[in-house]
Amino acid sequence: MGTRPSLKLDQVALPLTVAKAANALAKRLEAGDADEELIHELADLGQLRQKDLDDHRTSGAVFTPYSVAQELVREVGIEAGDSVCDPSVGPGVFLLAAAEQKFRNGESVPSIINSLRGIDIDPLTVEVARTTLQLWAAWRGKQWLAIDQLIVGDGLLDVPSHWYGGCDVVIGNPPFLGQLKSETARDSMRAKALKERFGDLYTAYVDESMLFLLLGVELSSATGTVVLIVPASLLGSDSSRPAREWIDDKLPLKDLWVGGRSVFDVAAVEVVAPILQQRQDRNCRVIRYESQDTIEVPSATAGQWSRLLAAANGTPTVTLAADVTLRDQASVTADFRDAYYWLAERVEEADLEDSRPKLATVGLIDPFCFMHGAVDTRFAKQKFERPVIQIEDDPPPKFTKWLDQKLQPKLLVATQTRIVECYADTKGELLPSTPLLSVAPMEETQLWHLMAAVASPAASAWLASVAAGTGLSQATMRIRASLLADLPLPLPSESWDEGAYLARKMQEEQAYEDVSIRFGEVMNQAYDTASEELLSWWISRLQKKQA
Repeated sequence: MGTRPSLKLDQVALPLTVAKAANALAKRLEAGDADEELIHELADLGQLRQKDLDDHRTSGAVFTPYSVAQELVREVGIEAGDSVCDPSVGPGVFLLAAAEQKFRNGESVPSIINSLRGIDIDPLTVEVARTTLQLWAAWRGKQWLAIDQLIVGDGLLDVPSHWYGGCDVVIGNPPFLGQLKSETARDSMRAKALKERFGDLYTAYVDESMLFLLLGVELSSATGTVVLIVPASLLGSDSSRPAREWIDDKLPLKDLWVGGRSVFDVAAVEVVAPILQQRQDRNCRVIRYESQDTIEVPSATAGQWSRLLAAANGTPTVTLAADVTLRDQASVTADFRDAYYWLAERVEEADLEDSRPKLATVGLIDPFCFMHGAVDTRFAKQKFERPVIQIEDDPPPKFTKWLDQKLQPKLLVATQTRIVECYADTKGELLPSTPLLSVAPMEETQLWHLMAAVASPAASAWLASVAAGTGLSQATMRIRASLLADLPLPLPSESWDEGAYLARKMQEEQAYEDVSIRFGEVMNQAYDTASEELLSWWISRLQKKQA
């Protein structure tokens, strides 16, 4: 252990910037440098590799700060003797953090190196990981060791068969490759391969990071732990629901680490790390990275992981009977993309006393209020004060049908929100643009009752618990048409009748304060969710929106 190692870097296999830094570290180690800060300089080799990449968005490769890897390693409690696998190893920062913790727990350096395994599709980045771990072994163990279990390949398709079921800890930060953007969408060949690999758990729009979670469960031993950083939206997205339910049946969500938006320098995305492990109790911990706060909440069931994030955000828990849902009394639709382009060619600024249909966008919908003419809105890359739609005498057939459906009394519901924001179009004079949702009652007389239910505190809390994190921040939700259609409705009652009356009053008279408080109270009674916590939560968010 006292002999200084002879370090034989394969500098040809490394990116130039990494080779230069690694060579400098090697010379320091050969000279006997034992500075504890070396761990951070080793981790920085990965950051140098990231700077060499042209576009991290296309590959989804965003490398993890060492401090984050170190914290997640501590959270899962990696012990001496544990086998550790990173199925999207990148430059090896998670394996580096795991090696350091195992070393501090008394495991020998050769044993540690033998316990680490990883795979990544980029040969240069794998070589960075290999060099990082070799330098670490030279530092901690005074030995230059072969790193045989880092391999080049597609983590979702090329993992060696003997890895399955044999990993004590699966940890890492897989690529985020959402399927709604062309730059990260899968091609048809990859889609076919993944469908064959994951079967019914694969859906067309599932983010590949969720597929890595499925892989992690397959790699884990029966008593193992899986923790992978993923976008917060996966906690409640419909496309990943089958995967979440399967995971909960095999290796359930035990805790949730909430990283927030500031984890990565090059990607401003809300991230979390589900910690999957056989649990002994009915509570889950939610750990916040930025504040280091930890709370305990009831365990999620049936893949409903977003409920943990909602609880961490302070959303009150509500239980709503689902005897009658919104879909039983209304059609709930999201407009198709062709309608957007059709509207874009016909939107104009309104004249005085203009009777043409008004354009409704998400930015013009506030709680109980349509802001047309009060605030500017952007549509099709143009700014408008009072946008209206000029419709030709004989529209194309498919748009004629769409116009007939939309120029009817309806509710318009915004889709990116903290609480439900909706407006009743009582005259059917507004044309919505995607991504607004339209709620058309089967009976026009029920419009205000449906408005009261959709706009109620209980509806906002229920939707937030199901879809927390699916919006642009962890505190916002993206309301899908299918999700809104599943909203339970209250049973007929005098409270619901009064709520409908107050909803109309709030919209037509813009009467807030006491009226909004009373509305919240009676709708809580209608839903049998009377609670000062729920009312206060909803009122505070309503007031922030109105401010």
